[in-house]
Amino acid sequence: MNCNRTELEKHVLDKIKPSNFQVNVLEKFSNLIKHKLYNCIERKGLEIEIEEVGSFAKNTLLNDKWELDIFVLLKNKDDNWINNNGKDLLLSCLGDFPTIIKYSQHPYVTVSYMGLEADVVPTVYVEKPRKKGMGVERTPFHTNYINSKLNQCQKDDVKLLKSFLKGLSIYGAESHIEGFSGYLSELLIAYYGSFYNTLINASKWKDIVYIDIENNGDKDYLLKKYPKSRLIVVDPIDPYRNVAAAVSTKSLSTFILASKLYLNNPNAAFFHKFTYNIKSKINAPLLLILLHGDYFNYPPTDVWGKLKKISENLENFIENFGIKVLRGSYYTDESKLGAIGFLIDNIIIPKVDILEGPSVYDDINGIKSFIKKRISEGGLSFIKYNKLYGGRDKKVKDLHDYIRNAISESGLKYTEKIEVEVFENYEKLRVNGDIKEWVKNSLYSIPAWMANI
Repeated sequence: MNCNRTELEKHVLDKIKPSNFQVNVLEKFSNLIKHKLYNCIERKGLEIEIEEVGSFAKNTLLNDKWELDIFVLLKNKDDNWINNNGKDLLLSCLGDFPTIIKYSQHPYVTVSYMGLEADVVPTVYVEKPRKKGMGVERTPFHTNYINSKLNQCQKDDVKLLKSFLKGLSIYGAESHIEGFSGYLSELLIAYYGSFYNTLINASKWKDIVYIDIENNGDKDYLLKKYPKSRLIVVDPIDPYRNVAAAVSTKSLSTFILASKLYLNNPNAAFFHKFTYNIKSKINAPLLLILLHGDYFNYPPTDVWGKLKKISENLENFIENFGIKVLRGSYYTDESKLGAIGFLIDNIIIPKVDILEGPSVYDDINGIKSFIKKRISEGGLSFIKYNKLYGGRDKKVKDLHDYIRNAISESGLKYTEKIEVEVFENYEKLRVNGDIKEWVKNSLYSIPAWMANI
């Protein structure tokens, strides 16, 4: 099949496509698990179907993922049965393998074997997804739909798009990424036809983008249901669902900008196997918060999500405190360490708040209220041009103590020790290892795809 590739696309695909060896290994691993499950579960008198789903089953897997998704579809069982018995059923059949219990809408099992992983998910067998059924019910139908819509050239286009999104750090629908899922990537290729056409169209996206491949969605309904989404992609399997609901405005904007830059100057730095960061010479101070605790006791998505929320709350507070935040980021090793960092404009903490009040032309009651409030706080009020302003001492005297207290009360469990430090610049940073690398790449660097223009 002639796929009409540029030399750059051919080069990237050569580095990101699974090898025949990798495909064979994953197929044998999949067959081993399926055979074990069939024999075990049918001996228990249960009627099942087992299906491969996900990227491997659709041939859109990248070669740095030695992973499988296997669904056990139980007939004549309901959601309660799955919730109460599904995990134990799988563990009883897969006990010969090292297993990890994970949680989504309900428990499932990850089989780990010699560097390979397979997520084995129990769910009910349905002829078509139920409107109020479990979200995982849609997955087998997603797999069948993509396999019916994409030819082999387009599946390689999906690989290019996934690598492109990973290179921009916006691949994944997890709460700490808020980016493009694998299924969304596949639907974009199905709609626009190719990797190149997807970027051409994305570079022109404005306002709210609405994509309905099968013309079976209700636009007004979806706009009301997802009021914060600037990208709405109707799920062909469930037209009441926006596949792009997780995509934040920042991730969408990153994709639009990167599409424009790539089309102007195509180069390998946009793709995840070739991407790198260029360290900035900016002399900005760093506010660094290190969190020590037993985070391995909690699902990684929970820890990342909590760090994201704390980071956003602290950024708002710091700016209200009178310190401008240039850039913020957060990190965890998902074991014993978390971190939040902000590049700030000044290491000197302001001692007073300056408050803008009403105009002298405004209603007298509002003017009196503003003046009285400032006096009651022990502050002052004054006229500047045609407005009243006020000044007062800051209620929070120590930013470090405030941050420690805010994190302690945030619900990030098993946080045993909190360190808050301000460094004058990157050269003064007194940490090493993964934290220093994260600080450099996330806060003091610019990605090569943005710099190579």
